[in-house]
Amino acid sequence: MSRILITGGAGFVGSHLADACIKAGHEVHVTVRPGGCDQRLRHLAGTVVIHRVDLRSGENLATCLADARPNLIFHLAASPRRPVRPHLEDATENIREYLDSLVTLLAKASDAQHPPDRIVRTGSVAEYGSAPTPHREETREQPESVYAAGLVAAAHYVGALQSRLPFPVVTARLSLIYGPRQSTEYLIPYLIASCLKGVHATVHRPSDRRDLVFVEDAVDALLLMADAELAGATVINVASGYAPTMRDVARLVLASTSASPDLIEYGHGSGSREASVLRSSPDLAKRMLGWQARTPLDEGLARTVDWYRQQGNPDRAEDDRPSMGSATCHQSGAM
Repeated sequence: MSRILITGGAGFVGSHLADACIKAGHEVHVTVRPGGCDQRLRHLAGTVVIHRVDLRSGENLATCLADARPNLIFHLAASPRRPVRPHLEDATENIREYLDSLVTLLAKASDAQHPPDRIVRTGSVAEYGSAPTPHREETREQPESVYAAGLVAAAHYVGALQSRLPFPVVTARLSLIYGPRQSTEYLIPYLIASCLKGVHATVHRPSDRRDLVFVEDAVDALLLMADAELAGATVINVASGYAPTMRDVARLVLASTSASPDLIEYGHGSGSREASVLRSSPDLAKRMLGWQARTPLDEGLARTVDWYRQQGNPDRAEDDRPSMGSATCHQSGAM
């Protein structure tokens, strides 16, 4: 049994990762921002230890690490939705909330009486931006948002600092993850909730293509990266290699919900600088981890629809507010 700390453990991917770690018999600790919602973890009450921590506070983080004494840290905390603000305030906040907290985590974990054996952090396919597809790990990133640029910078910081750290830090560069518990602020749950309620929804950029991975498959990849003997600063895409259009995704949602096709309207896809195609190569993950996405899109969507049906109130979105508590991949441009 390992002692595991998951930052952003109350987020969409983090809560599923906590489920898997508990099921495997590990002792699981999670960080949740002060005042943040832990709704996704309530079914694990009594089985996970929750630490209310601002990851930018070195003192609080050091206390958390001393209490948890993790063998393994999954660093999932990120802020995927950050509106553009005047005077570049969104960029300043991104540096403070993500890069500062990452360096603080690395420093405090290094200084801990019992440093972890490994840190697995998550990035995003959005880091590749407008780079040619399929995106490969050696591809030069061309981020097109502050969020993506922050993740690229973080990966390079890890590479620059790795020789000074007593443990390896590896990065899982996630494609767009979907599944149960995701906030309806994201395209797939938004479409599902709209179809189940019988209200109109809009796909603003229906020709955009996105590589989609079911959340349980993504969690499997994270666990494999934690166990594999990977060199520090390794980056591995967690991707299906297949990128359907958002129009095709919407049609699959309509089929899974048995909703009228008239409920979904399609825009013209203008007015955004974001890449129209985000599709990563899964080859390295298959070669180094023996991992590949196993859940077909139609099956994953059907399982997600079933979960939202069981909730009885698709309007009741899980908390994905922009802060250091969520690791969901950014999906702007798809809606």
